[in-house]
Amino acid sequence: MRILSHYFIARFFGLFLLVLVAALAILATVELVLNLDELAGARPNEAASGALGSAGLVLGSLGLRLASTYLADLPSIASFIASFLTFALAGRRLEPIAIQAGGIRLARVVVPVLMAAGLISALDAVVHESLVLRAARARLAEERAGRSAFDQEQRAFWYHSGPIITNIGYADPTTRTLHDVELFERGLGEQSGRIVRIVRAPTVRILDDGVWHFDRASVWRFDAADPLAEPRFEPAAPLEIDLDAVPRDALERADPAILPIAGLARHLARAGSPSLPRDPRLEAIFHERLSRPWRALVLCWLAVPFGLRIDRRGRIAPFAAAALLALAAYFVLSSGGSALTRLGLLPAGLSAWTVPLLFSIGAAFALPRRPD
Repeated sequence: MRILSHYFIARFFGLFLLVLVAALAILATVELVLNLDELAGARPNEAASGALGSAGLVLGSLGLRLASTYLADLPSIASFIASFLTFALAGRRLEPIAIQAGGIRLARVVVPVLMAAGLISALDAVVHESLVLRAARARLAEERAGRSAFDQEQRAFWYHSGPIITNIGYADPTTRTLHDVELFERGLGEQSGRIVRIVRAPTVRILDDGVWHFDRASVWRFDAADPLAEPRFEPAAPLEIDLDAVPRDALERADPAILPIAGLARHLARAGSPSLPRDPRLEAIFHERLSRPWRALVLCWLAVPFGLRIDRRGRIAPFAAAALLALAAYFVLSSGGSALTRLGLLPAGLSAWTVPLLFSIGAAFALPRRPD
């Protein structure tokens, strides 16, 4: 019995890896063909030394694009295809009939495959919280670094504290870092309407005591008493500015889609106070992130009824088409429910958990009660 379980688990894992690697190879080829110019210029701050350096930059940018755009969904889709093929190949070889003829229930081979899919779900959660989110943050930094000053779609925000007004490209609360910072300091008293200092820096670290630390700041100082005087310029100067308290607004304006799940949970736990109102969009993202890793297990289970209906006659096409329709329906309902949740038309978490549950129940009812 253990040998039989190992046989199906080995087949499932082999097909899963084959589908995953093939899909990544196909997507990488498509990205290279369609977006080679964009990939080659994705890191404007890095100098490429010769052909090898340029190839390295292209491959690095390609890896970031694949990880941030496709790796979140590929494991679950690969799990679905591998599950279908595992039992479809078994059906063509009459393995389910032989198993049942030996007095063994099909559940004895289906459950080990589901356990393997559960392991994939756990690994998918780890990969998403580490590799995928890290790639998303790195790609976002590249996109912002490559934008021109006239790009009106830059999702920057402003932070105001006393006489200082700061434009921030984006914030990363996990590292307490602000990116693409431009700071304007006004004078005090009679000179309150005049700019006395402008500071620009690619990154700013916020220390625990609330001090903003600029590693490489470009500083322009103006004489508020003489508007016609030429400003003094200090390139690549280290600088620290004390704003008396950690600027919560600056740190919490990070893109919620790339926050770690633990940081997002802490943010939601503090929500509801007057200083930090509840954000339904963040709650929806939190539930989506919690339910996402289970998708590999749910889709593996969803493919089982279609694979078990294939017999020695080899009619794979009708059941493969039906399986693809079920897969498409799953993603359409998930995406639609997510959109309705973010619009406030559905409670947070309802779609994220209801859609997998309904499809899991439907797969259980669709299981063949006896071999064809």
